[in-house]
Amino acid sequence: KNLTKKNTDGVNVLDNVNFDVYGGEILGVAGIAGSGQKELCEIIAGLDKMTDGDIEFDGDSIKGLDPRAIIRKGISMSFVPEDRLGMGLVAGMSITNNVILKSYNHNPGPFIDSKFAKKLAEQIVHDFDIYTPSVNYTVKKLSGGNIQKVLLGREIWLSPKVLITAYPVRGLDIGASYNIYHMLNEQKKKGVAVIFVGEDLDVLLELCDRIMVIGGGRITGTVDARTATKEQIGLMMTSSDKGGHD
Repeated sequence: KNLTKKNTDGVNVLDNVNFDVYGGEILGVAGIAGSGQKELCEIIAGLDKMTDGDIEFDGDSIKGLDPRAIIRKGISMSFVPEDRLGMGLVAGMSITNNVILKSYNHNPGPFIDSKFAKKLAEQIVHDFDIYTPSVNYTVKKLSGGNIQKVLLGREIWLSPKVLITAYPVRGLDIGASYNIYHMLNEQKKKGVAVIFVGEDLDVLLELCDRIMVIGGGRITGTVDARTATKEQIGLMMTSSDKGGHD
């Protein structure tokens, strides 16, 4: 609601953004690079602070809460960042250690149990068909598609109610990309609210239920993906309409 974010120069990178996202849908986010998509994702996930506005989850405000506070509040929210080997995973660590980074609080007892960590990693490797010699394999040595499946698998294992994905198939081949789309569709079927930030309009139209277009930090339109066209979305991406509409 009225989400606004100023950068260090005092310029609005997000300007009075309003939208809803519902369980059981994939909301696509389209826009020219640098239009505010990154800031929007990070603020919702609790990784950055808003300048003004509010975020409500099931009627409760989560404004200003960090990711741990959001979890303590009982809200399960997962974030798959654009920089999968920078923010998302630790490149020099094994699959097991990367998985446990987000899951150690599910560990039985006060100390991290290496058997629990290994079992969880093996489950994720199996469930998400990750090709690796072992769960002790260093993540940076995996293919791009398998790296992304480790990241998404870890987040999905937490049973999120909201899954935020930013450019999850960037740099992946067609086969790996369709594996990721399938994983996101499965989450949608389970009632998860999926926010999908993408750059391929064909994919956005095929995968998403609705597509929200951001231009210059403002929403320039939200369309039904079943009836929208690439031309319509393209015009909204370059629109000078600063009023926005829903």
